[in-house]
Amino acid sequence: MGGAGPASAPLFAPQELRRFLVGFIGLTMLSGMTIGMNKVLATMFGLHLGVTNFQLALISSAETAAMALGTLPAGRILARGNPKFLYAAISLTLSALFCILPWLPGWQWVAVLMFLVGLCIALRIVAMSTVFLVRLPELGQGKAGWYKGTLMLGIQFAGPLTGNYVIAHLGLTGGFYVSALMFAILAVLGWQVLPDHTGQRGQGKGADVAAWRALLRLPVVRTTYLFEVLASFTASSVGVFSILLAIQVLHWPQDHAVWLIAVQGISFVAVLLGLGNAVLGSPHRDRIYGAAHLAIMAALVLLGLYPTTASYLVASSLLGLGLGVNALVNTSRIAHAPVDKARVSAHLTLLGMAAGTVGALAAGRLGDLVGLRNVFLLWTLPWLAAWLYQQLKQGETP
Repeated sequence: MGGAGPASAPLFAPQELRRFLVGFIGLTMLSGMTIGMNKVLATMFGLHLGVTNFQLALISSAETAAMALGTLPAGRILARGNPKFLYAAISLTLSALFCILPWLPGWQWVAVLMFLVGLCIALRIVAMSTVFLVRLPELGQGKAGWYKGTLMLGIQFAGPLTGNYVIAHLGLTGGFYVSALMFAILAVLGWQVLPDHTGQRGQGKGADVAAWRALLRLPVVRTTYLFEVLASFTASSVGVFSILLAIQVLHWPQDHAVWLIAVQGISFVAVLLGLGNAVLGSPHRDRIYGAAHLAIMAALVLLGLYPTTASYLVASSLLGLGLGVNALVNTSRIAHAPVDKARVSAHLTLLGMAAGTVGALAAGRLGDLVGLRNVFLLWTLPWLAAWLYQQLKQGETP
């Protein structure tokens, strides 16, 4: 598979590379925390405004949809610009937006502003992932999971808990101001950590279209894209409504409701950072992959049929474990496939965000019609179809 690869010339001496890695991990962690914290803030603000399930889904998915729409343009902007300058400027813009957000009069304005936030975050994520991919050959392939694992640790665990703590002690408006302060800190930290250029050259739209067609001819790419889309679709649906389920179905107090998200985040990150060798080195890797998808389906059934604290905590754990193994195996398959890794990474980011938007919106709309718990039961059907397809394909392999 052709395509311009990242620049291979080393930019850092070994000591500078270590300093870059430490700073980059800190930047990634704080960046993930702001994303996770803002999802809690947006959900709580929506509940404060008295929105319906669908309106809540629109607020949450506006950010994700903008991130999906902004991914490819962000890549082209970054190829021509300075990551350090762009990251700092965008982070300061986000800081200003979050000072405005708590004073907006209605949920429609909140959704519009979250859309703008998503466009800004798309450029920040593409800047960070591109810099990491370019530096990965120097850092070593053993650290390939560090970026996603640290980012997810912030998004799914540290961010929601921080948001929950800040809201409990400073209120919603105080929470938005803390988020604005964190974006300002990220602007300064990004200026210190990120390089002046990525070493990559921009490509035209024709190259993008040709790359899509060529990649989709490969079975390993099609399978990976399929299960990554399903994973994002499901994680978004459950993530958006976890707090609502905890409050309305389990009758948890608001300051405890975030724990459903946190439990899922802990199990997901534990798999990503701690079980890579055990899963990927196992001779039964394909069976573990299939079992992970069954665990995801079991979690959805528990969420739909057994509305108790114990079953929902088990469901959150199963969902995190299943999605973690799914991500590990998919990443490994792409890493060993004869494809342009940076291009596939961009495609996966785009597909994941688009699927996350559709999943949240569909869950919100159907939730208003048939109830959220029934929606989770419906979500088992595409997983079951994909699982059966995968088992049949494996059975055909000699």
